[in-house]
Amino acid sequence: MSDTQAATDAARQRYAPQARRVAWLDLWLTTPLALPFFSEIYISILHALHVALGLQGAVPGFAPIHWAFINIVGVMAVMWALVRLRYPIREFALTDAYARITIAAILVFWIWQGATPMLTLFVATEIGGALYVVWPRKGS
Repeated sequence: MSDTQAATDAARQRYAPQARRVAWLDLWLTTPLALPFFSEIYISILHALHVALGLQGAVPGFAPIHWAFINIVGVMAVMWALVRLRYPIREFALTDAYARITIAAILVFWIWQGATPMLTLFVATEIGGALYVVWPRKGS
């Protein structure tokens, strides 16, 4: 094995544990969104928390088309988590980090437009997940 190949393999392995941990968390959190009955429970819990905390902002009722898109996005998130579990490589970790930052920005935009501040929790987890996966570590 060449020195270049060894360095590339070492760099890929450095991201594996963090990438897998975040992928497992994503899988656990997004699987309910992929399943019709469970997605309604998931969103109902968020709505109940919004009400219980007396937060400003809107949590609208959902029509079937909204649920369809929630389930489709849930399936895509589950598939992406499975890919990252199977192939926890640097390139996927970086792609995931960029996607998380983009999603966080979109959520901030919608909070600013009047969506429930409960979404701030997701902003924090998206930014935290992005940093956790790509943050350099000594000896890893």
